[in-house]
Formats: sequence, C-alpha cells, structure tokens
Amino acid sequence: MEKTEAKSSEILGMDLTGLKGVKLGTVREFFIEPSIGQITFLIVERSSFMGGSGKYHPVPWSVVRHDPIAKAFQAELSKDQFKASPSYDRAQLAADGYGWDDQSAKYFEAALNPDPAVAMAPS
Repeated sequence: MEKTEAKSSEILGMDLTGLKGVKLGTVREFFIEPSIGQITFLIVERSSFMGGSGKYHPVPWSVVRHDPIAKAFQAELSKDQFKASPSYDRAQLAADGYGWDDQSAKYFEAALNPDPAVAMAPS
C-alpha cells in the first residue's frame, strides 16, 4: 500500500522544481488552513548560486503537485516566472494583514493562466 501522508519534517527541506525539472527553491515552511486541514501555501526559498536568497516565495498549494519518485514538489513554472513571483522576508510573512497570501495567489493565477479574460475575472 502506498503511503499517502507525510510528516512535516519530510516536507520541510523538499525541493520545488519547475519546467524541465529545474530546481526553483527549497520548502522552508508551509501554512495550513485549520478549518479544512489542508496546506494552503508552501513557503519556498529561491535557489541561487550562492545558496538561499533570504526572501521567501509563498506558492499556493493549488499550483503544486508532489512527485513521490523525485521526492520533490513540482509546479508548471519557468525559473523566470518563479523569480518574478512575490517574495517576502520572515517578518512580512508573520505580519497579520500584510496581504502576501492574496498577492501571491493573484500572481500565480495570472502566471499560470495566460488568458487575460480569465486572469482578470473577479474572484
């Protein structure tokens, strides 16, 4: 029987890969919506040639999938799309009312849905 759940320690430190398997970053944290018991955002530190960037990119759970063979999360994003996504420092992510969740959700919706009519539809 295939394992269907994961411990938080297995998720933290896992890679996020993009198109063509390019490493985009590393999962450093995640947010859960307690009322539904589901992850809502992966907080990914972008990869750079000198290590971490110090900025964190909230990636909506709805745009990633888990690849158990690669032991990584995958998103249909280019490195440039990911690099351009909203990023925050830890204090901004911790601040109530900062709005990073809405900003990130809107960015990824537009980036992954290039149809302007759909991207501009009211939510």
